[in-house]
Amino acid sequence: MLDIHQLKVLEVARTGSYTAAAASLGFTQPAVSYQMRQLQQAVGVPLVVKAGRGLRLTETGRSLTRHADVIFSALRAADQEVSSLVARGGGLVRMVAFQSSCVTLVPRLITRLRAHHPDVRVTVTQAEPVAARRLVRDGEADIGLLCNWEGEDLPEGEATMRRVELMTDRRCVLMPEDDPLAGHDAVDLASLATRHWVMESFRDRFMAACTNLGFEPRIAATVDDVSALQALVTSRLGISLVSEMALSSYVTPGLVYRPLRQWPLRHTYVLLWPDMATVPAVATVLQGLRRIASSTALPG
Repeated sequence: MLDIHQLKVLEVARTGSYTAAAASLGFTQPAVSYQMRQLQQAVGVPLVVKAGRGLRLTETGRSLTRHADVIFSALRAADQEVSSLVARGGGLVRMVAFQSSCVTLVPRLITRLRAHHPDVRVTVTQAEPVAARRLVRDGEADIGLLCNWEGEDLPEGEATMRRVELMTDRRCVLMPEDDPLAGHDAVDLASLATRHWVMESFRDRFMAACTNLGFEPRIAATVDDVSALQALVTSRLGISLVSEMALSSYVTPGLVYRPLRQWPLRHTYVLLWPDMATVPAVATVLQGLRRIASSTALPG
């Protein structure tokens, strides 16, 4: 019979070493090594092997890790549901969400909950998808609002989790209303090779697309606040790329936006462990997000 506490040492699957796993779990390195030896003895075959300076899971180790993820997900769901039943005020849902959803979907969700489900409380942490995915996987957040681009493979770490699609939106060029390209229905990235840009920190796809077209974009400013970005475009420091979702919240007078031609759609979705969807407070939040996303009118 496997010991559920020993399964925690499979944290080495994500950290790659006993030392890093010990730091993550709050154990000592010898304790993690000992628990792994005990677990391997119980299973009867090796679960990890050395790979250079680190460790990697064997096929059996990977299989057991998938089961362990499901087990710990069920335990977190049980803990959350029991806490909701015994705590005054109904239930608390810890949400992590990417930037543009924090100025659109999340505020509308909070307004809806206060009107229809005042017993459900939500805390929100802003994080980009990679960090948000880790927080949900590790049980530090109950649900995540994430996004990825059309045509991308399933992000690593989501295979055993539940993904609920909400909506898609386009990438748009934001510019002053008297810009020569403002009269176009859509804009080609190649036509913007000589422009200056006001961009967010996370812009790897944009930089790669520019490189593929043979030019290096002139970055005049890097800001991660939507209001600051629009203010700098208004000042004519440069043009920008902004999602339709962010533009559905507010567009500064004097600015216009046009879809970027031949750019993949962005998918926004909820990520959670399957068992968490059975927790009443989480189910209420999930239902609210679905309704808000379906009724969100995008510009353009």
